Amino acid sequence: MNWSALERFFDKMILPALLVLVFIVIADVFFTDFKYEYEIYFLYADLAVLSIFVGDLSFKFKRAKSWEGFLRREWLEVIAVLPFFWIFRLLDSVIRLGELAQEILHLLARSGRFVRLFAAFGVVTSRHKRFSDFVEKITRTNRFEEATKFYKHPEED
Repeated sequence: MNWSALERFFDKMILPALLVLVFIVIADVFFTDFKYEYEIYFLYADLAVLSIFVGDLSFKFKRAKSWEGFLRREWLEVIAVLPFFWIFRLLDSVIRLGELAQEILHLLARSGRFVRLFAAFGVVTSRHKRFSDFVEKITRTNRFEEATKFYKHPEED
């Protein structure tokens, strides 16, 4: 098979690929149960459509005289074949990782160990140090110890 025959094949497959893509979008928006039931087939159809678009775009790139001219003419098709779901998954993972790190920092800060670690390196501000010293002195007093016994849950012993 020569390149021109393959190029004609991709040109002929654009319209059927667009029709399949419209079917996929309609199923995704209006018939979610049906799409979920046959999800693997929709995935294969989506990959086939994407392959046809990438093949057609590669032949257009081959004919282009420059990269800038290609992007100027075919920018919409380039955007259409970008795998945005991978980008969104990556962003979602980064956001979830940030949320997890934030939760870990909150837990460490509540335990006091994190504050002591920063205090050892001199990172904690003097106001924070004074407050933590004040809380530590209060919790060491006899009255605080007796109050904790008084407010202890009856089932704890």
